[in-house]
Amino acid sequence: MRSTLAWIGAALVATVLGCHGGARVTAVSADVALDRETGLEWTRHDHEQSLAWDDADHYCRTLAIGARRDWRLPELTELQRLYDPRFAEPCGDRICHLDPAVRMGGPYVWTATARGEGTRFYFDASYGTSFSPGVTPRLVRRVVCVRAAR
Repeated sequence: MRSTLAWIGAALVATVLGCHGGARVTAVSADVALDRETGLEWTRHDHEQSLAWDDADHYCRTLAIGARRDWRLPELTELQRLYDPRFAEPCGDRICHLDPAVRMGGPYVWTATARGEGTRFYFDASYGTSFSPGVTPRLVRRVVCVRAAR
């Protein structure tokens, strides 16, 4: 009977945590984290400083981590899926609700998603909200990059 209950308990935990028996987002190296649910790889740390959108886009498109070279800015929906209110991790002078496998220096993160010409959404990792202001004059935000895992 105890072994049956132990097995049921382990099965329940595995179901809650995901089919991989652990965290949904896991570090695969010092610089890369894998989201097992979406199959996306994320940079584990944002860029060391906030950048304007064009610079952020260029940074991701030219980023190389080992053999991984096809990085890009994430879409808004991809960042929204990374948001998890169960986590409360420091990010600058705020608290962000992202898995601890991805570290941020601040809560506002650029996305590739546009509302219209001259606008880009950014995501607030503290509250899970998004905003779409014009990118001029030179608005700067944090940068995290993403790619499809191979």
